[in-house]
Amino acid sequence: MAFRVPRWTVTGLALALLSCAGHVDRPRAPYVPLAQLEAAYGRLITAGNHPTPHQNGTGDRIGLFLDTSGTIWGLPLTVESGGVVLGCAPPGLAGAKVTDTYPRGATILGATNEPTGWRGGTGKLELLVRRSDGEVLWHAVAGGHTAEGPVCWAQELPGPAQPLYYYRLAPAVERD
Repeated sequence: MAFRVPRWTVTGLALALLSCAGHVDRPRAPYVPLAQLEAAYGRLITAGNHPTPHQNGTGDRIGLFLDTSGTIWGLPLTVESGGVVLGCAPPGLAGAKVTDTYPRGATILGATNEPTGWRGGTGKLELLVRRSDGEVLWHAVAGGHTAEGPVCWAQELPGPAQPLYYYRLAPAVERD
C-alpha cells in the first residue's frame, strides 16, 4: 500500500520553503545618537512601539520624526543604560519610497499599535491625529523594508531576530 500525502500538505510545505528561501540576513545598520537622526529626518515628535506580528514580539520602540517638508519618518529607537536614546536609519533611507500617508495639516498627538482583537500580535502602527478642523482620530499607517543594504534589526532580547520597518509618511493629497 502506497503512502499518499494530501495535496494541501505539499502545497503548504512548498509555500513555507519558498518564503524562507527569500530571507537573507542583511547587515545591521548602526544605532546612532538622536541628534544625528534629527539633523537628517527632522525633530522627534512622538514615540511608540514597533508593531509585532505575534505575541512574543520585539518590544522595540519607534520614534516619529517630522522634517521640514512635512514628511514623517518612523525609525527604530533604543535606550542605552543611563537613559541615552539612540535611533536607527539605514543608509540611503532618504531615497526610500513613501510607505503611507497621513491627513494633510494634521497634528500628531501620539502613536500606538492598532488592537487586533486577539492575542496573536499588536497590529499596525497607528497615529492619533488632530485634523486641521479640530477632529481627533486614529489613522493606521503601513511601513516597509528597504530593497538593499543594511537594515535596522530588532534588539536581541526579548523578541526574535527580525528586520524592523521604516515609515515614510507623506501628507495626503486633498480631494475636492
